[in-house]
Amino acid sequence: MANNPIQIVLNSGSFVDDVKINPGGQNKDFFAERDKDFAAHKSGLIDQFSAARTALASSGRSTGIARVSLSTAALAKSHRPTQAVLKPDVVPIRGVSDFGELLIEVTTSSLDAVIGKIESAEPATNLKLDRNGKLKANPSRTRSEVGAIAKVVPYGPSDRRQFTVDDAIAWLRNPRSGQYFLIQMFVPANGSSQDEARRRADELSIFRRKLRKVDPSLVLSEPPSWWHDRGFMRLSMDEIDFRPDVFRSVLDVVENEPFVRKIWLPSIIRPTRTNAVDAASDELHALPVPSNGANYPVVGVVDTGVAAIPALDPWVVGRSAMGDPASQDTSHGTFIGALIADSQTLNAHAEAGEPSCRVYDLGLHVTDELEYQQAYPNSFMDFLEQLDFEIASAVAAGVRVFNMSLVVEELVRDDAYSPFAARLDAIADKHDVVFVLPTGNLEPPQFRPEWPEKAEDALAMLANYRYPGLDRMHQPADSLRAIVVAALDPKTAPDGHLLPSVYSRRGPGLALGSKPDLCHLGGSADPSNRLRSLDSTGRPVEGCGTSYAAPLVAKTLGQIDHKIAGTVKRETLTALAIHGATAPTHISHKKLEYVAKDFVGFGLPDLSENILLSDDHSITLVFEAELMHRKALTFDFQWPQALVRAGGKCAGEATLSLVYRPPLDLKYGSETVRVNLEAYLRQEKLNPSTGELSYGGFFTSKSSSGQEHERVKEGQKWGAVKKWSRKTSKAGVGMSSQFRLVVEPLARSGFALPAEGIPFAAILTISDPWGEAPVFNQMRRSLQARDVAIADIRTAARIRPRAGG
Repeated sequence: MANNPIQIVLNSGSFVDDVKINPGGQNKDFFAERDKDFAAHKSGLIDQFSAARTALASSGRSTGIARVSLSTAALAKSHRPTQAVLKPDVVPIRGVSDFGELLIEVTTSSLDAVIGKIESAEPATNLKLDRNGKLKANPSRTRSEVGAIAKVVPYGPSDRRQFTVDDAIAWLRNPRSGQYFLIQMFVPANGSSQDEARRRADELSIFRRKLRKVDPSLVLSEPPSWWHDRGFMRLSMDEIDFRPDVFRSVLDVVENEPFVRKIWLPSIIRPTRTNAVDAASDELHALPVPSNGANYPVVGVVDTGVAAIPALDPWVVGRSAMGDPASQDTSHGTFIGALIADSQTLNAHAEAGEPSCRVYDLGLHVTDELEYQQAYPNSFMDFLEQLDFEIASAVAAGVRVFNMSLVVEELVRDDAYSPFAARLDAIADKHDVVFVLPTGNLEPPQFRPEWPEKAEDALAMLANYRYPGLDRMHQPADSLRAIVVAALDPKTAPDGHLLPSVYSRRGPGLALGSKPDLCHLGGSADPSNRLRSLDSTGRPVEGCGTSYAAPLVAKTLGQIDHKIAGTVKRETLTALAIHGATAPTHISHKKLEYVAKDFVGFGLPDLSENILLSDDHSITLVFEAELMHRKALTFDFQWPQALVRAGGKCAGEATLSLVYRPPLDLKYGSETVRVNLEAYLRQEKLNPSTGELSYGGFFTSKSSSGQEHERVKEGQKWGAVKKWSRKTSKAGVGMSSQFRLVVEPLARSGFALPAEGIPFAAILTISDPWGEAPVFNQMRRSLQARDVAIADIRTAARIRPRAGG
């Protein structure tokens, strides 16, 4: 029986100390003992950089941008060609696009310097005896970096625009678009020097003159400050004739402007399309009313508005709305609001059994097109600025978790962090809140087939899917702060299976990052197995969609936050939900290990009450702290004695979850996350030949082995949410009961950790999967004997030290 509370380590900060920095390996020769190949490669690079110089010289502009692609084997930080060949003081790095694509600013003189440096690379492999007496390649830094560069090309029109002229015309005809192009410039408005600011002003003047030559009504204006500070400009098209030749002329100017990074079509916001039908009864449904004097969690609902109906009014604690209530369609927001208030009685599924939460209604999405234009003339930018304003009142009313089942009709990308997601994450940081988002829905005919029972058949089904790539998540599911939720079909029988819904869009997230984070019931596309809620009149209605899976997760998060006295870090809330999640049994097959996470993330979260408790055979420890430069958390402890076998072998199961808040910078595209935190659980081991003690990995993590691309895709590297687990045999492993938990940072090349540090939460569970050992009591006594201050996380705020942790 689960009756032992999760323990928070009150003095987590005392275990953060200096860490020895690994200086990195030697320079790598990517053409070792292949000198003819290196000569050809070197000659080819010289030709490419020379061609870039010629193109720049003939353009009439003093500066330009080039895209440098690195070889697949050179993606790691230590191989970046920025110490010798592409030195930042010669060719500044202005951003990153896709994996291993550096965007550098060049002049004719800087290109001459780069060409000269490439020419100086030694032509022959230099071999040297290593410490073991073996001959190893020992190249100069210059030869190593020349080998790391795969190719260079000028940054051109196809890099700046990924849509057709016809696409643009159709998109901007939609009145919800705001009828403008969002132009992302390379040089941010808050440039680092006066010279840079003057150059930006000169470049913008040239750019504006070229646009006015196409049409005098074209206006390049500055958006609100958050956008302007990150280099965004607004190019109004509302007075332009919507003809292909006119649009082509405009885009020709913009996509050939050297300091334009990307041309974005403005995000068109809509609720995730759902399928709802009236239930059999036409009678109004009465929800239970809140108990007198009871204190309920409050979850924010950012949507179309929750209808003012008798069934829901007692549950709504605050409202804010845009648009005319008489013309507003609140059906989508009402369905979600009713699930948050009473999913557990509206639906018989055990998974929907989270207790009731109150609702703070932010009805900001205007459904009438004319009123939407009036409310948000700059479309999604104005919507997000309004959200930033309105959310303060909700926070003051006690809201920390917000469900936003709204998406834009653009797919998540590998090479760019969408402006919508970036602004949403900035709002989350500003107000210290958590957004819960859906992955988005597919529509027929893009539905996938029903998920097969056998793993082999599931892999075959996915391999034969007719619309590969088109079923990826909708923005803003590339958010790096929000929790993104996919949908499951409910069980059709008590012994049935929870399976990914045929309409639920899939991951991965930005740059192959791990998204979605979680999954929940969304209702089946089959009308016989949908979720039940209320329509805007208060009558029962049934529907399906990731829109309806997301609020069930938001409800659990709200309950977790409410059950903990005081305030924990946002990372702790997220980590608790992740740690308490389990992938549906039917898709947990080893063969689906790296596929399933794109559909269910880390799984379905348990009910909040279960997440915060453990049984006698396990213990869960929560660590909250910040990591500064050259600091790491190192926590030594002893494995539960009842799980230690003869010879020091240790048996049992360990699960470790890590959530942290990395610095973000959207100009770096696939490398938006600037700091990676990694966690390790290590077991002490003895070197029999030297007698030295060290700690080795208890978990096998793919984030520290293999090539960088594999570490990102399969090992969760650079992911802000991570989880590992290992179950041993009953005989145990290793030779010591001494263990060490380590959390340490790794910054991108040239990036320094912020002075305030990186906030994180790490959660470790150690358990006896055979249900025999008194793990909780043994571990608790052992930790207290070592002066580790631990307490029930639900009440720890009353006794938490104010400093250090």
